[in-house]
Amino acid sequence: MGPFQVLVMQDIHAEGLAVLQNANCKYTIPGLSDREVLVKLAREADAILVRTASVNRELIESATKCKIIARHGAGVDQIDLKAAAECGIYVSNTPYANSNSVAEHTVGMMIGLSHQILKGDRALRQDRFEVRNEYIGTELQGKTLGIIGLGNIGKRVARKCALGMDMNVMAYDSFLKDESGLEYVRMVDSLEALLSQSDFVSLHIPYLPEYHNLIDRQALSQMKPGAFLINCARGGLVDEQALLEALKKGKLAGAGLDVFEQEPPENQHPLWELDNVIVTPHMSAHTEDALIAMAVGAAEEIVRVLNGEQPVYCVNKHLILQS
Repeated sequence: MGPFQVLVMQDIHAEGLAVLQNANCKYTIPGLSDREVLVKLAREADAILVRTASVNRELIESATKCKIIARHGAGVDQIDLKAAAECGIYVSNTPYANSNSVAEHTVGMMIGLSHQILKGDRALRQDRFEVRNEYIGTELQGKTLGIIGLGNIGKRVARKCALGMDMNVMAYDSFLKDESGLEYVRMVDSLEALLSQSDFVSLHIPYLPEYHNLIDRQALSQMKPGAFLINCARGGLVDEQALLEALKKGKLAGAGLDVFEQEPPENQHPLWELDNVIVTPHMSAHTEDALIAMAVGAAEEIVRVLNGEQPVYCVNKHLILQS
């Protein structure tokens, strides 16, 4: 096959680039600073590989030779799926590649918050050893975890917490069709039921316009006093101002956030002032293992399609059929 031209919009792991090279694909990694350059390169591209950058209608319609847009990761909310379908372009993702990394990050935030690890670390660095008698944590064993969204990541979090840490796990997912293998999860039929019974609430759903600020003032008011909120899913799912107020009033015991409505977040975000909040810069999927798996998975989908086959993980096939 080939040689084919691949536009790699952001740098990826060398193992992913090696997959392209071995398949006789030439790739360009221009960076994102100049949109005009990207549009020009898209015109010559047989495939596009994207991480977090926006792939809008303008870019897609300029990519007249393109057969596939491969997403390095699971979420595809930054790609115009309808425009791609209208142009006959497959959009694929790597739905399993970073699941374990994000699940471990989620559990790590739960442990860090409940055992007050970061607060203790900061205090000891200030020569305050006596805080060991002040920062009294709480164990995860026997506590209730409420998971919103039981996809690949949500299921991994459920398994780790139920079987690994003896937590009671409940979940709310209105789209879940198959509950087999989830005997250790209690499904509930409303968000309110989950919020009112959970000691920890963890979000694992994609961002969709109808989910904007799903966790708003009303939702936060329904949570148990002293509960923790974890969001390693998508920014925009949580009303950050409402969360700030709930934390300041002591309604919640703490929060762990890997994602934000605006990324990067504003300088000196008000949440930074709270010592019962753990924040990370959208890095829950950034383990070496996951970065390799995402890069290789996206590259393999490109090779597959340029070789005349269909992608394994196509996310817009239904839209292509409608076009």
